[in-house]
Amino acid sequence: MSSHQHEWRSTVAAGALLLLPSLASAQSPPRVADYTFTATLDPVRHTVRADGTIRWTNPSSVAVSELWLHQYLNGFSGPRTYFMRTRSAGTWPAHPPHWGRLAIESLRAADGTDLLTTATPDPAVPEDDSQLRVALPRAVAPGATIELAVRFTATLPEMVARTGYHGSFHMVAQWFPKVAVLEPDGAWAHFPFHANSEFYSDFGRYDVRIRYPRGYTIGATGPRVEGPALVDGLMEQRHVLEGIHDFAFTAWDHFRRADRRLQRVEVHVLHSPGDERGAARTLDLLSGALPAFERRFGPYPYPVLTVVLPPPGASAAGGMEYPTLISTGSLWWGPRRARDVEYVTLHEFGHQYFYGMLASSEHRHPFLDEGFCEYATARVMEDLFGRGGPLLDLPMLGPRLDAWSWEALGSAGIAHPLALDLGADQFPTWGRYGEHVYSRAAIVLRTMERRLGTRLFTATLRAYVDRARFGHPTPETFYAVVREQLGPPWEAFARTAFGTPWRYNLAVTGASSARDPDGRWRGYAVVDREGPFDLPVNVVFTDVRGSRNVVRIANDRGMTIVPYDGTSALRSVSVDPEDTLPLEQRRLDNARMADGHHATTLPLIGRVAYWVAIALGSVGP
Repeated sequence: MSSHQHEWRSTVAAGALLLLPSLASAQSPPRVADYTFTATLDPVRHTVRADGTIRWTNPSSVAVSELWLHQYLNGFSGPRTYFMRTRSAGTWPAHPPHWGRLAIESLRAADGTDLLTTATPDPAVPEDDSQLRVALPRAVAPGATIELAVRFTATLPEMVARTGYHGSFHMVAQWFPKVAVLEPDGAWAHFPFHANSEFYSDFGRYDVRIRYPRGYTIGATGPRVEGPALVDGLMEQRHVLEGIHDFAFTAWDHFRRADRRLQRVEVHVLHSPGDERGAARTLDLLSGALPAFERRFGPYPYPVLTVVLPPPGASAAGGMEYPTLISTGSLWWGPRRARDVEYVTLHEFGHQYFYGMLASSEHRHPFLDEGFCEYATARVMEDLFGRGGPLLDLPMLGPRLDAWSWEALGSAGIAHPLALDLGADQFPTWGRYGEHVYSRAAIVLRTMERRLGTRLFTATLRAYVDRARFGHPTPETFYAVVREQLGPPWEAFARTAFGTPWRYNLAVTGASSARDPDGRWRGYAVVDREGPFDLPVNVVFTDVRGSRNVVRIANDRGMTIVPYDGTSALRSVSVDPEDTLPLEQRRLDNARMADGHHATTLPLIGRVAYWVAIALGSVGP
């Protein structure tokens, strides 16, 4: 670890970066959208002026005569944008002191045709220009390539939604016009920037020269291959990387830097002066996290990772992911066994897989990145910190809180369920979005793991990651892998769990026993099920002597009457005591004390229930 001295030490030769050797053993990332920019940061005016080229190859089977560009930064250009109209109260400021904007000043085809004069925002979304339709001078055939020359100015807002500036600190994200994804059938996946939504874009090669005043430190997507060097009175450095689908950078004139090489990856932590302990804690965490993620989900294929710990007052820049660049937080003064910041850091690194390499649409299928990443984060928390992935483990201050309990709490609190596979813009509030897309999706995956066993489910999830790596997976991609690896019943479970709204609960609603004339104690338990999932569970009878009898029930109906036959009176009954169904929303009613312990004969209803249960075959093997 070393403090940053405003000089970046070159870690890899430039020529080796243009082809990533670690990608050779996996799928090669496609080159659909390549961006080459020279960008100049003015930290006084909070602007980035840039020019360069966008090179786009038609990946579909259909010729297209138009392009759609995302201008996400325009979501922060005024109070009536689609982003600002759809924000939930209390999430982002309704009126930031300084609005932002992306202004394209020139856009020309290779033959010089001016494309800007006929470009229009989406007329279906009034008062919003976060997307732009660009008519092309001629159709682009499947597999053909066009090149556009572009010049633009990005004006950053005061810090909002992980973008903007605070004082001289700048988080420069969503700062350039980005080509929307053209799906294989020729349909453009363009959409306005919604406050719940994140992004969706194609893989390509990014080659960005960043110019900035002396005294500033830059952290950016990808490795630095040139500079910093003084050019025309400004510092300049160049970052190049392919196999990615976004580019962001940060700049501050007070950054310090801590470095560590983790296997083949150079990790840089940019932090505030005096926060060396926070930086060290972050590096210690990643030294375990990187190999843990690689064991579960395959290699991290890039040569660099930069972690930004935003300065005080800029916390809105934290908790965000970009290719090879993440922002998190710091709690240098906090106890080691309070790990909420560690959780955020692991989650943002996990997005290098679920969003980064598995580039699903964060707008249309947000559970595929957030929910899967949330599951992966909790599993790696367990790998690093023990059973449950403890978030808070301070015995003198209160009960332990682990990652899975936190996710279960989020899912259990859903009073009015929605399908998890809704678009981000279909959730009415940020809170409803979070409890479904993050917590409930993670709990569904956790349930599959608990039912199938860790080894089998981990292999299944790895098969999905391997298949979807450097692609645009959809829920159908995951369902297909589940069908192949686990069979049609589990595919049906996944489709129901992710694709429909549901509530799920088991409850022991009755338990009784009485002594028969033959001296044996007979009785029953009533297990009620609310919800769609036919998953067998154990019912455990415990008698007054402490002996336990485990009965497996099919759990395939709304109510199951489970017979009891023992040598002693029944004391209590519990259902699923092993917690194999984390998707349950209430567990306090999973156990019940038996009544009728002193009865001398089995009541009629008990006798009927006992023999009906036997006749219906409700007891499984």
